[in-house]
Amino acid sequence: MVSAPACWERYGELIGMMAVDPALFEARSYAVDAFAAQHPGTPGPQAIQSVAIHLLNMYEYLVLGHAPGVPRFAGHKGAFHWLTPPNVAGTLTVLSVPVDGLCEDINTAARAWAESVWGAWSAHHAQIAAWHSQFSPR
Repeated sequence: MVSAPACWERYGELIGMMAVDPALFEARSYAVDAFAAQHPGTPGPQAIQSVAIHLLNMYEYLVLGHAPGVPRFAGHKGAFHWLTPPNVAGTLTVLSVPVDGLCEDINTAARAWAESVWGAWSAHHAQIAAWHSQFSPR
């Protein structure tokens, strides 16, 4: 992942805060996936795998309605290919999620961030759905 130092710092603060409160488990999943998909890095095996898994997670909970949880697609190294990242200008960011306040507000903001980033990747939704059909644990 490649991000501005201030963005990375805020992400660390946000994830650290979310890690200590079980009521923010879903918010943490949304934030991890949104940040990774928003900062895909450059083409290479690790970036390809990372982006694919985070987008598959988003597909599961934003499209299929599954609860956010532990990634289930990590065992498919080399099965994915690079997806040209979208322009994420105008999407919500790590700054869109408060680092304090009511858990409900933090969860809502984190999900909205994930939805915003997922929407930016719309040109690849069909590919992500195909990967899900191919690799989803049964």
